[in-house]
Amino acid sequence: MAEQDRILRKKEVAKIFSVASSTLDDWLNPKSKRYKADFPKRIEIGRNSIGFLSSEVNAYLSKLVQASRV
Repeated sequence: MAEQDRILRKKEVAKIFSVASSTLDDWLNPKSKRYKADFPKRIEIGRNSIGFLSSEVNAYLSKLVQASRV
């Protein structure tokens, strides 16, 4: 984990990608048609809480930007 890394909550990640949290749920669910296998893996923070490493989210976002500019 990078020094400046922090854990982003699900709501923050949904906002970064401008999607609803239900869309984020679909991206994380292997049974969904909208599943994204390369999306950053979630971190269990508590019994009912998940988060994502900011470095992984930023890297994925950069990858999407690069792919869209080809």
